[in-house]
Amino acid sequence: MSSLSSNASVSKIFNTSTGIDPDRVYAQYMCLNYVTSERCSACIAVASQDIRQLCPGDKEAVVWEELCQLRYSNQSFLGSLDVSGNIPQYNAKNISNPEDLSLVVNKTLSGLIKKAAFDPSANMYATEDGPFTNGDTFFSLVQCSTDLSPNDCYKCLEVAIKNVTTCCKSSRGVRLFSRSCYLRYELYAFYNSTTESNQTMVTGKGNKSEIWIITISTVASTLLAVAILGSFATKIRMRKCKDASYEIH
Repeated sequence: MSSLSSNASVSKIFNTSTGIDPDRVYAQYMCLNYVTSERCSACIAVASQDIRQLCPGDKEAVVWEELCQLRYSNQSFLGSLDVSGNIPQYNAKNISNPEDLSLVVNKTLSGLIKKAAFDPSANMYATEDGPFTNGDTFFSLVQCSTDLSPNDCYKCLEVAIKNVTTCCKSSRGVRLFSRSCYLRYELYAFYNSTTESNQTMVTGKGNKSEIWIITISTVASTLLAVAILGSFATKIRMRKCKDASYEIH
């Protein structure tokens, strides 16, 4: 894991494996395409530390940071679509006209995922912004792991749309964390921004039964609060480990 951050200064996505079967370990990281190489490298360095601390001894784990994700497994997953355990995270601030937002979400994202998946020049990444109501602007971003086929990229993002439209119709913004792709929309400019909050989400798989443990703390930031129109910056850690209940702090 420690060597991955050095690769992140060169490439936004990287796959590797080490060891000899049956003890081989497969690993992959993916940074959001708009971030600089320096920020990608820094994000993977943090993710490598977090995944070791939060999932010690687990045979499979994935960590989502604000600008990147990192996963490893004792089974090869390169080129395999995986939408199991998708995690939607919604903006805590609701919108007064969710029907209007739903129309824009479905229309914009349906075209955006086709562009990301099937336009070779897009390289499985696409963004779009356009006018919404009351002077707001709708910003959206989708990205797939580039080891997927175009069809699997499209399937992953199609599932992501279903996930977010099912859970979060009234929210001003949503992120969808998946092992194979990423989707986000907001009513403020979040990509190419220097004001992202710090977040970590982790899931791991050990030998015992699994649960979610979620820790959430709110961080006050005047600049960020203005940028996201009054919603909160959150710091989140998720881990799948041993029991059967949720903890929220």
